[in-house]
Amino acid sequence: MIRMPRTIVLVIFLAVTACAPVQLFPTDATNGVDKEFDFTAWRTIPNAKTGQKVQLGGRVVQANGRNGGLIIIATQLPIVQQPAYGPKDMGRRSGEFAIFYAGSLDPKWLKPGNRLIVIGTTQEAKAVVVDDVQRSLPSLAARCLHVWNTGGKEIAEFPYNAGGGYEPLEEDTYCVPQ
Repeated sequence: MIRMPRTIVLVIFLAVTACAPVQLFPTDATNGVDKEFDFTAWRTIPNAKTGQKVQLGGRVVQANGRNGGLIIIATQLPIVQQPAYGPKDMGRRSGEFAIFYAGSLDPKWLKPGNRLIVIGTTQEAKAVVVDDVQRSLPSLAARCLHVWNTGGKEIAEFPYNAGGGYEPLEEDTYCVPQ
């Protein structure tokens, strides 16, 4: 008779944890993030919004090493909750931005098409080279990056469980030490 209440409690616990928000970053990295940040306004006048702590989703366009760090050029994508958490290409082009990350990553995370979420502080526009053309892009100094090795696919296209012949989706979080 005791077995039935334990089963019910276990099912309720699993249901509640499945609905909990995804926690990709340490709490100290997410504290103070501007939840109402307007990417379009920042892209239009990047120097007017420096020093804001933001969270942006995107798709890697290219990445280059520079002075012991990385410059990642990303196309901004909205961060969605369903059917899978992460940046999703909605078919609308919203613009590119530069991410300055003071560290290094395995090249597999920097392949064009991979999805990412970055938490960082906005900086003045920077001159960067994108596809052999120098451009001025809004930029931010990254505090943390979460990267999905999607190979250009959408995150939702990967199955939720590994095994059974399915290709698992690799993902990882990297933070600059404070």
